[in-house]
Amino acid sequence: MISRPRILGVALGVLLAPLPLGAQDGLAQARALFNRGRFDSALTLIRREADNRPDHAETQYWLGRIAANQLSRSSGIALVMNAGRSRAGFSRAVQLEPANLDYLEGLARFLAIAPGIAGGNRDSAIALAERVRRERPVEGTGLLAEFLASGDDRDKVRADSLVAALDRANPSDLNTLRVVAEHWNRRDRPGQALVAAERLAARAPDDYVPHAMVGRNLVLLGREPRRAQAHLRQAIGRWGPQIRWSGSYSLEALWWRLGQTYVQLGNADSARVCYAEALRINSGFEQARRSLDSLARR
Repeated sequence: MISRPRILGVALGVLLAPLPLGAQDGLAQARALFNRGRFDSALTLIRREADNRPDHAETQYWLGRIAANQLSRSSGIALVMNAGRSRAGFSRAVQLEPANLDYLEGLARFLAIAPGIAGGNRDSAIALAERVRRERPVEGTGLLAEFLASGDDRDKVRADSLVAALDRANPSDLNTLRVVAEHWNRRDRPGQALVAAERLAARAPDDYVPHAMVGRNLVLLGREPRRAQAHLRQAIGRWGPQIRWSGSYSLEALWWRLGQTYVQLGNADSARVCYAEALRINSGFEQARRSLDSLARR
């Protein structure tokens, strides 16, 4: 939800309670490690902090968040253990501060993404999203639509309807535009996502994400590769190491998309440069590797 972290982009808005210097430093260090992508170290540190401060809600929340981030990197017993840590952290934070909507959202996102065997429960996630929506209509609608969109056709129709109604009610609200653009991106509707992303980019020209969205959807539609390049280069120029709950527009992905625009223009050499840069940033970025291999076979 971070920048504005969600599930995977929603502002944390957490007010820090007074902490002894050592505990404050430990929490801050864990967050800094997490934001730099040093997830294992962040988890080790936040587990120690959570053990030392079982009654500090934000520390427990960050235990939940950092452990949840490890779920996609875990398997077997490690996945079960990280899921247990995440649920325990989020649940404790909500228990300590039940009115804190960020903590409620954190627990809801865990329940939505975790396998059932590891404590996930989509129905409970939807119920919590409804609760957030009552207090924070825009972000709560986005959260609820995200969970519904992973369901059956009836749930998907409801998700689309909720977002469309929100858009009609708040057509110029910046947070609404973010929710709308992210929803249509998540629903893989590039035409609708492009329209929403263009509106968002016009309202938030210094934010890299709207430009990344515009570039991405133009590439998916196979349209206007030079305009897509302009937006992707703006996104690259404004990119920072923001960590979103889910679906961050990573720097390597921006370079990969830029490479795709050069393929559309028939400029294989420039595409190779972009794919190579994506792999320099992240050597495990398979989309760029496959694209580079595809060019080599031509």
